[in-house]
Amino acid sequence: MKKPKNGPSAPAAPQKRPTQRDIAQATGLSQTSVSLVLNGVEPSTVSAEARERIQEAARRLGYVPNRMARNLQSARTRTLACIVPDITNPTYPALIRGFQSAADAAGYDTMIFDTDGTPEREQRALQWLSQGHVDGVMAVFFHVQETELLKATRGRVAVVQIESQAHKPSRTIDKLYINNAAAAQAMTQTLIDKGHRRIALLSAPLGPGAQRQRGFRAAMRQAGLTARTIAADDFTQAAGARAMVAELAGGDFRCSAVFAANDLLAIGAMSALRAAGRRIPEDVAVAGFDDIPVAQLLQPPLTTVRRSELSIGRMAAELLIGRLNGAEAAEAGRNVELPFELVLRDSA
Repeated sequence: MKKPKNGPSAPAAPQKRPTQRDIAQATGLSQTSVSLVLNGVEPSTVSAEARERIQEAARRLGYVPNRMARNLQSARTRTLACIVPDITNPTYPALIRGFQSAADAAGYDTMIFDTDGTPEREQRALQWLSQGHVDGVMAVFFHVQETELLKATRGRVAVVQIESQAHKPSRTIDKLYINNAAAAQAMTQTLIDKGHRRIALLSAPLGPGAQRQRGFRAAMRQAGLTARTIAADDFTQAAGARAMVAELAGGDFRCSAVFAANDLLAIGAMSALRAAGRRIPEDVAVAGFDDIPVAQLLQPPLTTVRRSELSIGRMAAELLIGRLNGAEAAEAGRNVELPFELVLRDSA
């Protein structure tokens, strides 16, 4: 009998992926019981001892749930989405992180869609939602109307919107917001209480800009002061610097304080003021809005308005999951107001 020639051995056949039937055979229990336990259902018909045997066998055999098959059976994607206007703005990663932590805990994946805050990309996001890629979405829109969002989702996608103010209750959309006008008014009043009489608001027209300007003007009006605004193109650091440079170049800038409608604008303004030889806060005090992580690391640290993006993100995911699980499916859309806090540091 000839010996086989030495040579490369044939590749091993891929190991068969363990199934629920394999676990049923290994434990001597019914496949129904195995399915109920491994899918997270805890019926009284399956004893604690049987559940332990099933879970131990699943670990020993290396069983991994087939999420794709489960999703096809339930017509669910087990995926949630975050639609945000600018992923590079530090406000939104914190929001997404809070959202994802709650989604992960409930067994949902998270997808992210960045719209750049433009009408065109927001419409693309709506089209994407209409195709049923996700079960629920947390959205920050600058241009999309509620009627458009309802039409795109057609009741098939749970929706939570992050808003800049309270709205009329929706039929199905939950909304989270802080009172941006009240927060801006409180920060402006704080600057007034510190003795500032010439205060400028640095803001962009998008998103929460209108509500923050409304609060600023209310505080200035109540104090009998003239409200001055500095217009930025958007809410980026570069836009804040450009707007401040242009304002200083005009030659008539005599404000003792600048309240920026977000922290990135404030950081840009601070760099422009320093470049022009202005000391902060001795010559010009600066305040911001959002309390992004870098705010406390600036020199001087930035006075700002804090809202907990992590908490907002977690709450948004929990509201979505509650609707998807049927706990709140019958309820009309809810408006939930969240708190803000003034964080007073050395810049103002």
